[in-house]
Amino acid sequence: MRFKKLLANLDNRWLYSLVIFIVGISIYSAILLVSVPSKLNILLAANDFTWLFVAIASLLYLAYYPPGAIGILTSFSGTLALFAIELSRFWRSGLSDGMTIAGFLPSSDAINYYTAALNLLEGKNLANTTFLIASWRPIFGGVLATLLGLTGQNLQITLAILVLINAIACFLLAREVQHSYGIAPAVLIVTLIFLFYKPFIGQVMTEHWGIALGTIGLAVLWRGALKEHQKLCLLGIFLLTLALNARVGALFILPALILWGAWAFRGTSFLSVRFAIGFAAAPWAIAAFSVVLLGFILNSFIFKVASTPNAISNANFFYTLYGLIVDGNWATIRADYPEILKLAEPARSLRVREIAIEALKANPIGLVTGSIRAWQQFLFDDFVFSFVRSSRINFLLQLSSVFAIVNCYRQRQQATASLMLAMAMGILLSVPFVPPWDAGTRPYAATIPLFCLFPALGLALFAQKMEWHKLQITQPLQQPQILLIVGISLAVLSIGGPIATALASHPPQFTEISCPATTEAIYFRNSPGSSINLVPDRATKRSYVPNIRISDFKNSIKRLYRSDYVETAKELAQLDANTTLRNTTDIKSGKLVWLISKSRLIPKESGIVGVCGRPTTNPAIAKYGRTYHGPLPVFLFYADSMTVVSR
Repeated sequence: MRFKKLLANLDNRWLYSLVIFIVGISIYSAILLVSVPSKLNILLAANDFTWLFVAIASLLYLAYYPPGAIGILTSFSGTLALFAIELSRFWRSGLSDGMTIAGFLPSSDAINYYTAALNLLEGKNLANTTFLIASWRPIFGGVLATLLGLTGQNLQITLAILVLINAIACFLLAREVQHSYGIAPAVLIVTLIFLFYKPFIGQVMTEHWGIALGTIGLAVLWRGALKEHQKLCLLGIFLLTLALNARVGALFILPALILWGAWAFRGTSFLSVRFAIGFAAAPWAIAAFSVVLLGFILNSFIFKVASTPNAISNANFFYTLYGLIVDGNWATIRADYPEILKLAEPARSLRVREIAIEALKANPIGLVTGSIRAWQQFLFDDFVFSFVRSSRINFLLQLSSVFAIVNCYRQRQQATASLMLAMAMGILLSVPFVPPWDAGTRPYAATIPLFCLFPALGLALFAQKMEWHKLQITQPLQQPQILLIVGISLAVLSIGGPIATALASHPPQFTEISCPATTEAIYFRNSPGSSINLVPDRATKRSYVPNIRISDFKNSIKRLYRSDYVETAKELAQLDANTTLRNTTDIKSGKLVWLISKSRLIPKESGIVGVCGRPTTNPAIAKYGRTYHGPLPVFLFYADSMTVVSR
């Protein structure tokens, strides 16, 4: 009776939302369980995105077209299905591309974030014994550790959750755009964000969290600007601050947003000092400067709690600065000063900073010429939408963006128009410090949703001029509760997750094993969804994580023969069927281990497992796997026996 009474008192809107959410999640889960058809797999893997772009936009238009609750159901389910299909395709591909082995296991930079998260869960800090990249950006490493902890260290489910969060954030932004400009711009937003995110789906990279926070932050900020609601704008700016700490990029957008808010909420004054920095008479007042500062303070606090004392936050900035000054790139300093690779942290990062500052003092004009070079490539070399991988569509997107910027200038008295101009200015000011030649569009992950908003607005204006009414169909503006719930939840997970995980984790207790004299002992946590099984071709019709056909694995691993991992790839190519491979950490030492064993040796029970075995005898393997700071040893370890030592 009480349950029926509770249902009767529920607002129908919330009941509809719950049903829509359950249906969408069910479709998302079903796609991941079933896998995608072969023909769809071929389309999604195409090198030219022209037809993929058209196909995605067309299907999403049908999903976003219906009005009312049905339209919310179809658009939500369609957006989640799109992201699920790509993750399913990646798991089916068995791809080995440097960042991932067999379509699943992290490699290169990705393995640093993964092993750092595993170490944090075992009472250590966000670092492995080799590399400190995860400590530079502790928010993502901490969030990854939190999600792994909640899923029982199931990497497959954790990746599915990360992609799901991005899909939901993308949908919420699309709904805001649909209310303002219509169906077509909303569909364009989803399509563009998806195409940027596509290469990172299935990988353990900071782009997951940068895009998620940046997308939901823009949705909240856009709602605040549209309704001229100061607190929503402040929350949006705070979320964007967290996004830019999770995946550092166009940082100058933050002061640009502070100045925009001071102008947009100025009232009869020239600027709103209260919005920008608050009042001395009211130090409790929330201001834009305060929320930005708070975001950086919280990131620093996470850094102190979860990172190793040897790490320096965002130490890679000075690699970029040196390359900018001397007309090179982030790796130039390694070529000019190879001795830095022999230094341990934090001496290495401190020396790089010293060299970069000396270069700036010796050649200050180099900063100017480097900045001009960066702006030239950013604006005139088809860079902004290069992730679309279609020259024709890229040109149309640039044209539409220019159209939007011109129109925003004409309507600059409107809050949304001035917001877009401020964001454009912030991005341009940031370009020299995230130059196109260093990592492509990747460093712009947190602000890619902003990029996508410009052509969406341009398309809306064009549809209005041409009187294409079916492209301009809007949806009623929903209450902001969902936006607030999702935005605040992601903020809490970004801050509370890493801190709680670091404070709650402690070194596990287990009984050590005794191994024969010719072998070594390591210990790992046996958890489902964190390994791949190489199976005979006859055992399954197609590869799908965690079971990869041995022929698919051998063909895929050959892609790495020309990479830094050539020796590792050649050794992995010698593996036989009925072998299990996982990336993990030795719980005792914290070091990275690529554990290889016969599948029959893996215990069925979860818990800590002691392994007796032998490391690879190939001395050349440790010379490969170069990352920002030099060689990353790939520790291949072959298991002879396994014993559960703690549950």
